[in-house]
Amino acid sequence: MAGTPPLRALVIDDEPALRDLLADFLTLLVGVETVDVAADGTAGLALFARHPYDLVLTDFLMPGLTGAEVVEALQRRNPAAKIVMVTGSAIDEDIAGVRERGVTVLAKPVSLDRFSAVIAEVLGEARRAA
Repeated sequence: MAGTPPLRALVIDDEPALRDLLADFLTLLVGVETVDVAADGTAGLALFARHPYDLVLTDFLMPGLTGAEVVEALQRRNPAAKIVMVTGSAIDEDIAGVRERGVTVLAKPVSLDRFSAVIAEVLGEARRAA
């Protein structure tokens, strides 16, 4: 789309291989130009404070801050932030509050088709709101 600024995303996950894989998926499948990565919620929040992001992907269970705490902090800084939680360990009661905050939750393992479709939908909403 002419005149559309390049997309920028942040991936927060404590598993290095998954973090890198999600970053690669965003670049190769979705066309996100810049993907920053963080190994935990604290590092992710520091990056979020320094850069504007079109999308944030976060895990739920991480050392230090949980994904729910990260979501809360992100939304305090930017209520319109587009956030997707990718988790393999959260139970329904844990993620209910996250969903109530408007966060899309994907359960691991997630197919590439589903991942691409959900990210495109979330980013489409971000583009329409801009």
